[in-house]
Amino acid sequence: MMNIARHTAESLFRPAAPEGSNAAKLQKIRARQILRMRERGPVERQQRLEKRRTLSRDTLFAPKERSHDDV
Repeated sequence: MMNIARHTAESLFRPAAPEGSNAAKLQKIRARQILRMRERGPVERQQRLEKRRTLSRDTLFAPKERSHDDV
């Protein structure tokens, strides 16, 4: 079984691959993806909160649907 914490710590201190190699390119792509996710996170969180507010406001005062037995 692989020790995940140890593997993560070792990867942090591992020297970067030589420039032009596939590993270096993948490392740059991954760094850009992480940066985009961090930037996008607060925006998406705000959108979810606004959506939740509008849904709760609409359902809070919506008339209750009558079931077949209520009639």
